[in-house]
Amino acid sequence: MDNLMAVELEHEKKVLSEFLRSIGDWNKHIIIGGGYALVIYKLYLAAGKTAYPPVGTTDLDSLIPRKITGSPAKDLSKHLTEAGFKLIFRDLQTPPTEVYRKKVNGLEIDIEFLTDDAVRNNKNTNVSVAGIIAQPLSYLKLSLQNGIPFTTSTHETGFVVSPGTWMFHKGLTFPKRPRKTKAYKDLYGIWYAGSQLGSFSQQAEQELAVLSLQHATWFDTFQNNLTNWLSEATPEDWSHLQDQDPFDQLTKPGFEYFVQDLLKNIEAVRKDLNFYKILTVR
Repeated sequence: MDNLMAVELEHEKKVLSEFLRSIGDWNKHIIIGGGYALVIYKLYLAAGKTAYPPVGTTDLDSLIPRKITGSPAKDLSKHLTEAGFKLIFRDLQTPPTEVYRKKVNGLEIDIEFLTDDAVRNNKNTNVSVAGIIAQPLSYLKLSLQNGIPFTTSTHETGFVVSPGTWMFHKGLTFPKRPRKTKAYKDLYGIWYAGSQLGSFSQQAEQELAVLSLQHATWFDTFQNNLTNWLSEATPEDWSHLQDQDPFDQLTKPGFEYFVQDLLKNIEAVRKDLNFYKILTVR
C-alpha cells in the first residue's frame, strides 16, 4: 500500500508542477481549488501528518478573478497552448464552457477555470478573462479572497484555497450538485480536510469558525446542509459516501461524529470570539 500511495502522489506532483510551469507569471493570480486542493494540503502544507493521501482527480479547478490588476502581458490561454494544452469546448453556450487538456505522466488532465457570480446580471453566464473562459460559481468570491501560498518539490510556487474556506464552500454548495456523485466527493473532501491532516485540520476548523462569524447567514446554510444530509441520508447514500475513500477510513459512525464534533467546536469558538468582542468594546 505504501508503494501505491507513493506512485499516486508522484503523479499529482508532476501534474501540479507541469501546470504551474505552464502558466508562468499567472501563478500569482490563479488559486487552485477542487480536489487538487486536498492534494496540495497533503503534499506541501501538512506533509507527514497523515498516512493516507486524498482520492485523486483528473480535473484541476483553477480559480481566477473577474478583474485582474497588473496581469501579465501574455494571455493565460497562450501560455497554456504553447505548453501543449489543447483547448476543448464542452457546450454551445455563449461564450462556451472550455477546458484545457494535456497528457501528463501518461494520464490526461483537464484544466477548468472558475470565477465568482458576484454580479447583478447574467450570474450564470460564462466569463471571458485573460484569454480563457471561466465558469461562474456561487459563493466562490470568498475562495478567491482566501488563497494561501505553497511551493512544490520542484520549486514552482502557487496559491491554493485555504482549507477552512474550501470546506465552507463545499458545505454550502454540495446539495446543489446536479450529479450526486459530485456531492459525495464534496462531503468526503470536507471530512478529509477537517479530520485527516493533523494540526492542519485543526487550523482549518479554527478558520471555519472565524468565517462563520463573518458570514453568519452563509454559516446557517452550511450547518443546515450538513445536518439535513445526516438526517436524510439513505443506506445507499452512506454506501456511496464510504466508497469515496479507497483506504476505508471513512465510516458512517466516524463521519457522523466528525460533523457533530465540527459544528460543536465551531459553536464554542464562536461564543469565545463573541465574548472577546464584548470585552473589547467595553
